[in-house]
Amino acid sequence: MKAAIRVLLFDFDLTLVDSSWGITHCLNLLASDEGLRPVSREEVLQTIGEPISLAWERLWGVFDPQWVEKYRERYRAEEITRIRPFPSAIPVLEALKSEGFRLGVVSNRGNAGIAVEGAGLAWAFDVVLGLEAFERPKPAADPLLKAMAILGVEAAQTLYVGDTDIDMATAQAASVRGVGLTSGNFGREGLFAAGAWAVLDDLSELCPLVRGGKPCLPGA
Repeated sequence: MKAAIRVLLFDFDLTLVDSSWGITHCLNLLASDEGLRPVSREEVLQTIGEPISLAWERLWGVFDPQWVEKYRERYRAEEITRIRPFPSAIPVLEALKSEGFRLGVVSNRGNAGIAVEGAGLAWAFDVVLGLEAFERPKPAADPLLKAMAILGVEAAQTLYVGDTDIDMATAQAASVRGVGLTSGNFGREGLFAAGAWAVLDDLSELCPLVRGGKPCLPGA
């Protein structure tokens, strides 16, 4: 029998928040500066969750490390102001905390703590780990293993919630149950194929999964 869940770890972008419009807007500002072609939100959605070097190489066929510093200096602050939590994110996090679950963010985003704070969600989390916090990014197990070590829990007591095949592969690598959300670029079939233990269409469906059927939202 599986151990009771004590910790829920979350991906950030397109799991808790919609950052896609802000990222697309700011990438196109960078593209204009660097003489690169503009990118669409649909293209950006396919890269969110990957390390920047891989994502930008996919978008433009080339990656220049100097772009990262330029983006951080000129556009990162604007991108963060455009991040919007999904409608059910705050009530779900409040409900989970009220039940005594420990919560964390594990993301391939650099300086994830700044984005989490900018989105107004820092109050919810016991740990926030971004790209600089681990040697190997997702889908390696390292990010989840580090978060579990900090929180003092085992894999059997942990869920990892994310929206991509990378997130589900990370969960499998760390022997954690992975919960897929269809809020990103992957549907139910793709998330199950990637190894999801469960797939949800909205964060509000998470509470019944870990609270014995008790809903997150009043009246649900």
